[in-house]
Amino acid sequence: MRVTTLDERTGALLERLETLCAGGGYHIFEEADLAPYFSAIEVGETLSYLADCRCVDVRYAENGTYCIRLLPAGRAYASHARERAREGRLRLKRTALFAFFGSFAGGFLGALLVAFVFLVGG
Repeated sequence: MRVTTLDERTGALLERLETLCAGGGYHIFEEADLAPYFSAIEVGETLSYLADCRCVDVRYAENGTYCIRLLPAGRAYASHARERAREGRLRLKRTALFAFFGSFAGGFLGALLVAFVFLVGG
């Protein structure tokens, strides 16, 4: 199975795993460490889905304890998601800046037009 897109919560868990699994290798986590906003069943299902997508390797999952290794596809997806989020923030800032200067220029030109009408017409 190839990963194309993940829902927001699954992507958030994958990004959290990338942060927690720095340096590679297997790491042991409790459910609460992985995603405090997931239920126990959801953590297991989400990790199973990520394992099916070859983003993580789950060595064992017993009694709320997981031994997980983040695979290269998971690291690449998390990195790509971070880059998309950064680009989205930059696009938002750029749009706000252009809107500000556009409205400023429109107001300035409108004021010049009004002044010109008063000078010529009056």
